[in-house]
Amino acid sequence: MPNRFYSPGSQSMSTRCAFSWAFSPSIFFSATIAFCTLLPGSNAIGQSKTEIANAARIETANAFVQKYCVECHGPTSQEADRRFDQLIEAQNLISNQPVEDREQWSEILDRLNLGDMPPADAPVQPTADERLKIIDLLTNQLSQRSDSDESKSTILRRMNRMEYDASVRQLLGLEKMLADPTSNFSPDETNEGFTNVGDSLVFSDFLLNQYLAAADQYLTAAVESASQSTKDFERTFHPPFFREGNVNDGLNVDGEYQHIRENATDRGGFLWMQKLRRGVPSSGYYKIRINATAINRQHPYRPEILNVPKSDPLVLSIVAANAANSKNPTTNHATDRTLATFELADDSPEWYEATVWIDKGYLVKLGYPNGPRQIKFKRHHLMRAHGDTFPRFLSEHCPVFHDMHPDYDSKTAPAMVSKFLAQQEALREAGKPYAVFGVAHLIHTTEAWKTFYAEYQGPRIRVFEIQIIGLKSTPPTDHIAALIDKSLDDQKAIAAIGTFATRAARRPMSQEQLKPILDLYHSAKSKSNPNEALRLAFKAVLCSPWFIYHRNQSGPLDNYDLASRLSFFLTAGPPDEQLLKLATQGKLSEADVLRKETDRLLKSEHSRRFVSNFANSWLKLSKLGSMLPDFHEHPAYYNEQLEEAMREETTLFLHDAIEKDRDIDWLIDADQSFINAPLARLYGLEGVDHLELKPFKFSPTQQKQRGGLLGQASVLTASANGIDTSPVIRGVWVLESILGTPPSPPPPDIEPLEPDTRGATTIREQLVKHRNVESCNHCHRRIDPLGFALESFDEIGRYRSRYLVNKKKFVKIETAGKLPSGESFSDIGQLKKVLSTKTNLLSKNLATKLLIQATGRTHDPSDAADVLAICKLASNGQSQSKTPSVGIRSLIHQVIQSPAFRR
Repeated sequence: MPNRFYSPGSQSMSTRCAFSWAFSPSIFFSATIAFCTLLPGSNAIGQSKTEIANAARIETANAFVQKYCVECHGPTSQEADRRFDQLIEAQNLISNQPVEDREQWSEILDRLNLGDMPPADAPVQPTADERLKIIDLLTNQLSQRSDSDESKSTILRRMNRMEYDASVRQLLGLEKMLADPTSNFSPDETNEGFTNVGDSLVFSDFLLNQYLAAADQYLTAAVESASQSTKDFERTFHPPFFREGNVNDGLNVDGEYQHIRENATDRGGFLWMQKLRRGVPSSGYYKIRINATAINRQHPYRPEILNVPKSDPLVLSIVAANAANSKNPTTNHATDRTLATFELADDSPEWYEATVWIDKGYLVKLGYPNGPRQIKFKRHHLMRAHGDTFPRFLSEHCPVFHDMHPDYDSKTAPAMVSKFLAQQEALREAGKPYAVFGVAHLIHTTEAWKTFYAEYQGPRIRVFEIQIIGLKSTPPTDHIAALIDKSLDDQKAIAAIGTFATRAARRPMSQEQLKPILDLYHSAKSKSNPNEALRLAFKAVLCSPWFIYHRNQSGPLDNYDLASRLSFFLTAGPPDEQLLKLATQGKLSEADVLRKETDRLLKSEHSRRFVSNFANSWLKLSKLGSMLPDFHEHPAYYNEQLEEAMREETTLFLHDAIEKDRDIDWLIDADQSFINAPLARLYGLEGVDHLELKPFKFSPTQQKQRGGLLGQASVLTASANGIDTSPVIRGVWVLESILGTPPSPPPPDIEPLEPDTRGATTIREQLVKHRNVESCNHCHRRIDPLGFALESFDEIGRYRSRYLVNKKKFVKIETAGKLPSGESFSDIGQLKKVLSTKTNLLSKNLATKLLIQATGRTHDPSDAADVLAICKLASNGQSQSKTPSVGIRSLIHQVIQSPAFRR
């Protein structure tokens, strides 16, 4: 039978035949179909089994809609394409109505919670008591799942790239491996910002070939790690550590020291060891010792030229680079991995030491990550402002007719340039030595750079000696040991296959399930040796449906499924031994046990992956780095590693909120965050001189600007485009990520708003005109005010009070706004107070996003009902018409305890 999963020539014929059992359409798709036909889950919580008199409830809901909604959303007018008059014809409980009707009731509930329905300018307004009663009524009704819900099965869902990588690493003991065999995988499609949604995680023959290639790389790394040792490797390196390329520092002294003078994006960025050009000989742990010091931190140059704070210590980084990809080790490469960093003492050589894992074939480089960048382009400023410190460079390599020279005269220079070039041409024609045919090249010769750096007094790292010592390897797991066992026999191989397959499947495997793999092993062994046959069987396991997919059976989640779901949710990786042990004992489905395991996983080091991944999806932080700010406008973003600090601040902030079970309004207006010196400078905070992010308590004034997510640079940078800001984009972000009430897509016939590059109008004035278009007004009156308050932050989150228009004039930023609900605010601080009254919406949105992260499902009507029930339980039954007190950790617990989590 032809194998449609293979591209011609992608595998040898023997390998393709060997895998046909696992990947032929009949077998692979039969397993897939089994996943697609999962049975319904358990009944909804809180669903009444008795007939209740609902006439009063229906009458109340219908009367409210008829009185306050139908005028704008009825048969004669459908503002924002919404029509609600047909809802009043329903004569049964809202929870039993069709999905489409419940979604409309849910939207009504959200808008009532927002307070903007009916809008503040509507002629008829409900009383406060009416509004509270209808909110509670709809909340109670919509939190009851209907027996008619069809979407009650766990969706077929494969692991995304990150989950697959984490699972294979844990299975093979490769958690520290630097190489990423999945780096060439096609990017996972996003759905509402999430990369784990089953509807978007498609499968293809191309992806299967990527799995096969990656499995080979993982297994090769595991075998090499198990069969080779690093304990006999010991090397000591003295300067010069390397001579390749243009490294004419001018201050290097052979036999004594060599310098790292700049970041890796500029010339001479990394220092590396030429004698270790091909990398370390085997994978494992190494002790790296470096004798180094910082020099010239207090340099004589104006701070704005180098753009590196003199108050910060110089940082030395240990970086591992794949030797095969590093044709020029002095520059950055995508496969580089930072292994450790140290803050250096000034003018005092000291030993710095780290124990790190290095892959076979990776070389060690030393970097200076917080040093000045692009010195090449800063020489103009240095010569103009500090020319007296470069006398030799100016006299020998920079003629007065070059515009870098401090005495350059634009009027006389052209004639001098012409004369110089004519002289050089005459020398060339006469066959005599000549200089160059371009003025600019004069300053870029090897001797010119050497002279420049001999006189340059900027900050450098001086390295005296480097030692690399291999350490004793840890013993491999039993199934990996079998791959290198020279005495391997069938009994050992079968045992290894059973152990490996069971661990990969995350549940016990039956003999019937193991049979195809064992058949593959026996077939391959007849054509090769037992170790190669076993490796082929392991490769098949790593590409099998029951490893790649999250479930291998239909129906409600059993204990093993719960173990996997809980672990992938809270650690972004497969379940550990304790979870699987509890699953085997049938205890994990017990509420108390599930709660204890939830707390245990949230305390584990891997929970940081959960927090980071969730922030990327929920808060759209995955956009960070995709639209980089201009280097010349924001040099600190690069020189001070602000992007990394931004991400880390939000991760630490959320991790702390979960750990301490902070109330959900902490996300809106917290009185502390995690700050280091670069972020403190960006935020205008004083008293922070450390590069490590640590807790920082805001003053009341600082809290107004920076307290909570809305003041964090990660959010503000991700909701900009690197060049400028838009109140529309940031307003939509607040509606989507905070309130969970996204606006409708713009009508297709509406022209996009183009910025006025002439500066004739402000963005606020343009948006006022935009809202004059009737079809735009409904959404923009919700979006724009939220965005106006956030205009007090620029494209990297720095506070500002004015726009710089056309680089010539300043325009005051107006941050005031008024919501459709009638609530007004003057700035970001007051906006946060308004949002703090709507935490019921935030808790609902957060629970919804947590469920997506946990289950890989979106837009499930049963989930929507469960979310409201979760929020009620998390707030201890407080009325949803008020501002409930909801702990963030408690909310996570309620999500995990809910029926939705078990489907």
